[in-house]
Amino acid sequence: MSRVAVVGGGLTGLAAAYRLQGLGLEPLVLEAGSAFGGKVQTECTDGLVLEEGPDSFLVRKPEVVQLVRELGLEAELVPLKPGGSGSAIYARGRLHPIPPGLMLGLPTEVWPIVRSGLLSPTGKLRAAGDFVLPRDQGEGDQPLGQLVARRLGGEVLDRLVAPLLTGIYAGDPWSMSTQATFPQLLELARTDGSLVLGARRLRRKAPKPSGPPGPMFMTMRRGLAQIVDALVAALPQGSLRPASPVTDLALTRGGYRLTLGDGAQIDAEGVILTLPAPAAGHLLRDLAPQVAANLFAVPYASLAVTQMAYRQGDVPELKGSGFLVDRAAGLTITACTYVVNKWPHESPGSVLLRCYLGRAGDDPLGTDDEGILAAVRADLRTVLGIRGEPWLERVYRWPAGMPQYTVGHVARTEETFGLLKELPGLALAGAAYRGVGMPDVVRQANQAAEAVAATLSQTDAEEESPRTT
Repeated sequence: MSRVAVVGGGLTGLAAAYRLQGLGLEPLVLEAGSAFGGKVQTECTDGLVLEEGPDSFLVRKPEVVQLVRELGLEAELVPLKPGGSGSAIYARGRLHPIPPGLMLGLPTEVWPIVRSGLLSPTGKLRAAGDFVLPRDQGEGDQPLGQLVARRLGGEVLDRLVAPLLTGIYAGDPWSMSTQATFPQLLELARTDGSLVLGARRLRRKAPKPSGPPGPMFMTMRRGLAQIVDALVAALPQGSLRPASPVTDLALTRGGYRLTLGDGAQIDAEGVILTLPAPAAGHLLRDLAPQVAANLFAVPYASLAVTQMAYRQGDVPELKGSGFLVDRAAGLTITACTYVVNKWPHESPGSVLLRCYLGRAGDDPLGTDDEGILAAVRADLRTVLGIRGEPWLERVYRWPAGMPQYTVGHVARTEETFGLLKELPGLALAGAAYRGVGMPDVVRQANQAAEAVAATLSQTDAEEESPRTT
């Protein structure tokens, strides 16, 4: 049985190891920290379920749901509460419901935008320019902010599109790659010209569900860490090594040699690197200098997540799932989720609010925990009118926690994966490459495991084939 070293024990690494095991290979997960799961961590306390990183996953991308079913946890899936959707944007001093009919973050209907208070009369007039401006002629990638502002104006970008993008990528739209995030917009700008009319066309062409629409998001009854715990339990005890940082990676005659922080060395026929891009680049700096250079070029944004539990009588009635924040509003937080409305099982008897801080160019981690919590409390008083104090507070810090897909990301990633073909049996996977959500990284983990397995199978077949003279 061939051994494959998986460097990094987050969700990507564990999913890759689980897939390798199913393919008849021997995984060995080397994790630098003391715990597995990466950003998928859950704290359960006082009857609350507190997600430290992601809080749910997108259902239309099936990889996580499939994994949960394989792990025997299907009964633990919890769909988004009916009526728990519907977000607002805090801008111009108050909350504005997000206009209905959005697709790709863009309006597909005119009247909801006209009636919305998100945009000024001047901003609405400028947005109408999208209908008359000529089609784009350029090819290739460009900043998403540049495209949206050129077609629809700065207000649509700043007050509608940018808050939505911050909620997904924690990114700066003026450096964010359109090709890597919303590639359809490049095509719409060239073929339809109008982004609004093009998005409407795509929306109308989308296949209609045959039955009642299912939930858009799901989570787990006792938190997403249930998936991590199940993956750990499904792998052989000896295949998981915490506190095992890999400091060097070298080629050998039979595969690869990994050196650990304590000087120990491990030989493996294959390797899957699921580390953040710069850390993976450090291990590849001698084996593949151009790959390493591409990985070092992936920037990261630092984030913080807070959980605030209030007594029910201290919080006004909350409608919808939460709100996003216009950067010009002057708040510290970038978004707030009403956990009590989306996942009521996570906050029985309390009003649990989850807030996010940090985005590209705005690092919140230079402030101590009390400073962060004080700023969040102040923002919640401003936006929601909360006057009571939370009875429970948490801060979870994620330094360099979110990779940024800057202009040229797709081309650099394609070059990187092309160059890796010169290192048979070695693969990359993770949020830094082809998607940041949980289904995205599980998909990449599966692909990496299958690619390594195919390479090793081919190598075995070549070694076993009869030699001719």
